Amino acid sequence: AGIGLSAKFVEKGGGDLIIVYNSGRFRMAGRGSLAGLMPYGNANDVVLDMAKEVLPIVEHTPVLAGVCATDPFRTMPAFLKQLQDIGFAGVQNFPTVGLIDGQFRQNLEETGMGFGVEVAMVKTAHEMGLLTTPYAFSVDEAEQMARAGADIIVAHMGLTTAGSIGAQSGKSLDDCVKLIQEMRDVAAGISPDVLVLCHGGPIARPQDAEYVLRRTKGVHGFYGASSMERLPVEEAITNITREFKGVRAA
Repeated sequence: AGIGLSAKFVEKGGGDLIIVYNSGRFRMAGRGSLAGLMPYGNANDVVLDMAKEVLPIVEHTPVLAGVCATDPFRTMPAFLKQLQDIGFAGVQNFPTVGLIDGQFRQNLEETGMGFGVEVAMVKTAHEMGLLTTPYAFSVDEAEQMARAGADIIVAHMGLTTAGSIGAQSGKSLDDCVKLIQEMRDVAAGISPDVLVLCHGGPIARPQDAEYVLRRTKGVHGFYGASSMERLPVEEAITNITREFKGVRAA
């Protein structure tokens, strides 16, 4: 949830979890989700600021914090305790280097800012009793997160490919089915109680999630971000504006 209004009505609609991270703020400001990976502010500070808007308005649904685990100016156990103390029920690894590839990703891994730091954060959070719902982007990353004790692994298929500021390229739904199943199988082989959810890429609407869930085994549901707040708002505001524009006086 990028704003309190989103959180309020996700809860009203029966959402099981609500996630707060910096990309939500950018999305609801009309910017692409990848702005959350750019140097436009400290992601962990943004989450603390967003907490003041979201936590008080949510009545009973667990709210999770997106944590930038590679933040060099945080003592991570202390920061996780701070999040726990202000009312967050769990955490997720976001912003995440999992969305980065190529030479830049390799250099991040080589210089102590890689995915392993996010895995270590999830392990620490799990040991502290926080719900852990990390993103994983590959079979290997799903395995690492399962070994770290993740409660829920979110199989991330990339930037959502729908709407005015969504990606224009990415995986097909059938590509997603294959990869999500492989990720689920390796995670469940390590941690039989782990839940696996699908997210992102072409899985943008309820029918897309249904397509994936009907073709996979042991995948427990869908984890929405852009699809839960940006896309519905884009469509609703556009359509209601057109309807009012169409009203004619007698």
